[in-house]
Amino acid sequence: MLGINENIHNVTLHEKLLKANCAFFFCHGYFNSTSPQYSGLQLADGNLTLADIITYFKLDNCRLVTLSACETGLTDFTSMSDEYIGLPSGFLLAGSTNVVSSLWTVSATATALLMIKFHEELQQQSNIVLALNTAQRWLRDTTVKGFQDWLSNSSLSLVWQAQLNQYFDDKHENTSTKLFESPFYWAAFCHIGKGD
Repeated sequence: MLGINENIHNVTLHEKLLKANCAFFFCHGYFNSTSPQYSGLQLADGNLTLADIITYFKLDNCRLVTLSACETGLTDFTSMSDEYIGLPSGFLLAGSTNVVSSLWTVSATATALLMIKFHEELQQQSNIVLALNTAQRWLRDTTVKGFQDWLSNSSLSLVWQAQLNQYFDDKHENTSTKLFESPFYWAAFCHIGKGD
C-alpha cells in the first residue's frame, strides 16, 4: 500500500481501499507535535503520514475509518489556530465521513477487545457514536467471567478464544474483577464526524 524511499513518498492505493465503505487500521500510531503533518501510522511496508493521506487518499465511498492505534486522535494543542490538524482531519479531507481515533497510548489487549465489540455493535445498529459508546461501556463493566462467557459465544477463531482465555486465566483469579474499569483502557477512543 505504501512505499517510502528516502523522504520521497510513493503511495499506491489498492483499488479495494478506493471502493471501501470502511477502513480499519490496527497498527502502531504516533503524533509528531513539532510537525503534525508527519504524524502517522506505522504499517508493515512503511509509515503513512498525515501529509500522505491529504495528498494521495480519496475515500469518497468510505463511511468510517477506524484508527485502532496509539495517539491517532491527537492534534497540535499548542497552536493558536482554530484549525484541527491531525490524522482524523486527513481522513475527513480524503472523503470519509467518520473517524474513530485515540487520544493517548492504548493497551493492545483492551483495544482489541473494544474494537471487536465496536464492530459487533455496528452490525446491530448504524449509529457509530452509539456503537462506540456501547462497546466502551461493555469493556468498562465486563468482569473476567463476563469476558470468558462472551468469548465462548464470539465469532473469534478457536485459537484467539484460547489465547484470550489463557490471558484471563493466568492473570486474574477473581472472576468478578473488572479488568478494564479504568478510563485508561476504554476512554481513549473518540468519534469525529457525522455519526451515522
